[in-house]
Amino acid sequence: MNDINTKMLGWDLIGWDSDEQAARITGLNRVEILRIRDLFPGRDDDFLETAVYEVPPALYSAMRGAIPHLEFRDGLEYQIGGFLLSV
Repeated sequence: MNDINTKMLGWDLIGWDSDEQAARITGLNRVEILRIRDLFPGRDDDFLETAVYEVPPALYSAMRGAIPHLEFRDGLEYQIGGFLLSV
């Protein structure tokens, strides 16, 4: 496991439109990341914090099963990634 303080992290699921604009942003917390991280077997980190990961349509159903409030809109391409919170 990485030596990272996950209390200092936040995560976003971002839906990008065809103009490469962030059309939909959903914030996620540590508990939610723990529920879905194993859906990304090629990840290089434990908490999806060091890279941006593509979320293909094949994962939408499994992600909604783990995090029911997630919405995926037609025509958007989704990515998920972590970032440091401001202190």
